[in-house]
Amino acid sequence: MTRISVTHLFNAPINEVFEAVINADKYPYVSRLIHVERVRHASATEKDGVGTMREVELGVMWFKEEFTAFQRPTQVDYKILEARPYFEHQAGSFCFKKRGIMTEVTWSSTFHVPSSWQPRLVSTVSGWVAKAAFRSTLMVLDKRLQASRQLRIKGKV
Repeated sequence: MTRISVTHLFNAPINEVFEAVINADKYPYVSRLIHVERVRHASATEKDGVGTMREVELGVMWFKEEFTAFQRPTQVDYKILEARPYFEHQAGSFCFKKRGIMTEVTWSSTFHVPSSWQPRLVSTVSGWVAKAAFRSTLMVLDKRLQASRQLRIKGKV
């Protein structure tokens, strides 16, 4: 089993960061390599919550995830139901913590990539790749959030 965790500090309030990371409508095309789309709402009245289903592309990886716990604006747990390339997902979570005027986001995931060839090596390499994808995604989301905040500030001047 591979467990990874990436932490990133956003220079923005917790509610804005939560929306930027969780709300698929905010940045559906995060970059050329990152795409997130909500394919099922939590309920008739709530887009995001327990039961929300999203499709996510991170570079060459694609997966369908479902939110299994939802506590706005501090935590979202999810489970990946389908993935290409295939892997077995145990659990994932986004944890948001207020740090003064900043927000710390920790993105964690536990998974297993079945392999008969060098299973330890495959596990290590897949952990590195997933960590790099998580780190890159959080950095891009941070840049997008900062750019949108700057536009709002300029619009008010």
